[in-house]
Formats: sequence, structure tokens, C-alpha cells
Amino acid sequence: MTRRRPNGGGTITKRADGRYQAAVYVLQPDGTTKRKYAYGKTYDECDRKRRELLDRAHDGIPTPTRDMTLGQWFDYWLARIVEPDLAGGSYRVYEGAVRNHLRPRLGSKIMVKLGVKELRESMTKLAQEKGSKTAKHVLRVLSASLAAALVEDIGLTRNVAKLVHVRASTDSGKSWDAVQVLRFLAEARQRTVYYPALLLICLLGLRRAEVCGLRWENVDLDKRVLWIEQQRQQTSAGTIDVDLKTDTSKAPLPLPAQCVAPLRWARMRTAVLRERAAALGRPWWDDPDDHVFVTRTGRPLRAECLYTTLQRIVTGAGLGKMNLKGLRKSCGTLLVHLRVHPRIIKAVLRHSRIATTLDIYAEALDPDVIAAVSQLDRLLRQPATIRELEAAHQGADQGD
Repeated sequence: MTRRRPNGGGTITKRADGRYQAAVYVLQPDGTTKRKYAYGKTYDECDRKRRELLDRAHDGIPTPTRDMTLGQWFDYWLARIVEPDLAGGSYRVYEGAVRNHLRPRLGSKIMVKLGVKELRESMTKLAQEKGSKTAKHVLRVLSASLAAALVEDIGLTRNVAKLVHVRASTDSGKSWDAVQVLRFLAEARQRTVYYPALLLICLLGLRRAEVCGLRWENVDLDKRVLWIEQQRQQTSAGTIDVDLKTDTSKAPLPLPAQCVAPLRWARMRTAVLRERAAALGRPWWDDPDDHVFVTRTGRPLRAECLYTTLQRIVTGAGLGKMNLKGLRKSCGTLLVHLRVHPRIIKAVLRHSRIATTLDIYAEALDPDVIAAVSQLDRLLRQPATIRELEAAHQGADQGD
């Protein structure tokens, strides 16, 4: 069954197996054109796919084909799927993994012909050269890329990245106990004007981008409530406020009492700096979003500056290595040691899944596990106690 259509409109033919096949010349990610095939059980289904391919070609949108290489697919995936749909930070992570590791090792391979054995050998070599954590991260990026390719109907039948595993340490970084956190905060109070920002990270587990993006409209000092609405990220348009990655992260948090006075001081500091700049004719940047933490010239605090401040404080206090993510983790670790329910910890840290909370802070439970095993050991070493428990159990059964 065939129908005449103008040149460039593609063709539809009926195959020997009863299906219909459409053939259309489409634009490739590298700028060339190739014939693309689409299939359907009925003529109308096949014709719909033909029109979709033509619409993409007319709009200048490349369409992948079966013989494209992984390098060509990565270009298409990053430009057409990742960059428009994901946050700038996610795009930079994916692009870096592709540029530094995936393209040099697998870019010339035909995507639909990539095999498990070949990929496993490549990831094993990468783990030996760059470390198992890097290999595991790169494998996750490849898996996300191939998962998107499965949706594109280009002949890919499986995600081989999910069939390859890289053994890597699950250590999520170090955290501090209560004594170390208190030493750090005491040092921070003396050394930096950004002490209120560091206090919020320690007590509420805020992310560094959330601290830098915090605005005064999100803070109610009288009712002691803080709303997390945005985060400050570096994008192609510069360092700007963007939406949070998940809706779970958008949540009101109770503001600890000891944070109120430092935050009032931070607001007074901004007002004094503004008046001083106007009086002395110094440059001042009027912040339209009214961020809580600003620099000496009025610009919103950047994560890099906060990290540098943290390192100066840690060095002065002699506490060893630590980063801002470790401070956030310390908040969760201390909550675990206080025997707070994991669901409450999840709410404070605003994780999307409770599994994330349990995975990251599982090592904080070690002292509790040790104590439980010790109690069991003591119990089983006391025959008299066991006999008492057995007698009590039998008495309960007779009472029933």
C-alpha cells in the first residue's frame, strides 16, 4: 500500500512481515543528512512517525540514526536533552564526564554496537587510572545518556551501562562530632563576619548554594521561621538564583533561637556598609533581591568565598580537613546520635528519599549498634536473667 507524496516527503512501504516502514532523510547531529527508518503496525501509525520526523527536520532538530557514534550521540544528548531540561550544575557535571572520560574512550564506538565486555574493560581501565569513584560516576552518566537514547527509537535495545558494575567505596565523607562542631563555631565567631551563615549550615544542614541564595523575604526572625525557596548557582548566564532541584527541598524550617541575634547583626552590617559606601563614595552594588549574606561591596555571597572562609577557620582551629558538604553531613550525624527518627532527619535535611538519609548517615549508627550488641552479650551471659524471662513468658501464656 503506497500513496504519492511530494519530493522530500519520505516513503511508506509494506514489509513482508506485515508491518509498515517509513523512510525519511533527516538531519544528523554532525550536520549531514541520512535516511531514517520508522516502523508501525498500521499505515496510519507509520505515517504519523513519518510526519514527526519531517517536522523535526523542518525545525532544524537533528534526529539520531542507528549508525551514529557515541560521540555524536553525546553532542545531541547534551544540547537537546540535558541543557534544556536540567539545572546548570547538572549540565556541567554531565558535560565534564563526557569531555574528560567518555568521549576519549568511547566516542568513536557505534552506539548500538557497544557491548558489555567492551564497556566493562573500559571502566576497569578507568578505575585503575582515575579511581573507582570516578569510574562509577562516569558509568552513571553513560547510563543516563543511554536511557535517553532508548526513548529516541534509534534501534538501541538495552542500556549496557546497567549491566556493568564498578566496585567503589560508599564513604560519603567525614563528619564532626559535637565537640568539633562547637570548636569550629567558637573559632568562626571570632574570625569571620559570615559566622551566621556557617551557623545555619551546622544547625539546619543547609546546602551552601541555599545559604548564598537566602533572601530576607525568606526569613521571619520574629516567628523564627526560615523558608528555602532558591539557591545561588553559577550558570552560563553568570551567578544567579535558580529554583531548587526538587520540590522536597522547598520547605519551611524552624529557626534555632541562637541564630536570631547573628542574623539581626548580619542585617545591621549590610546597612552600615551601605551607608559607609555612600558617605565615602565607594562602589556599592544595590542588591534587588536583598540577599541575607553579602560582601563588602553589597554583592551576594558566593560559595567559593564561603569555602575559603571555612578553610581559614578550620586551619586556625586545628580541626583538619573539612568542606561545606561535611558541615551539612555533621548536622545529620548529630541528629542521628540524638536518636532523632530518620523521617525527621529527612525533613530537616530535605532529602527526596529517606534511603538517601539512611545511606549517607548509616555510619553514625555504629556506636548504637555496638551498644546494642554489648547489651545482648551481657544478657546472654546471665543464665539467671534468661530463666526469669522464660518464666515470665510461660506465665503470660498460661494467663492467656
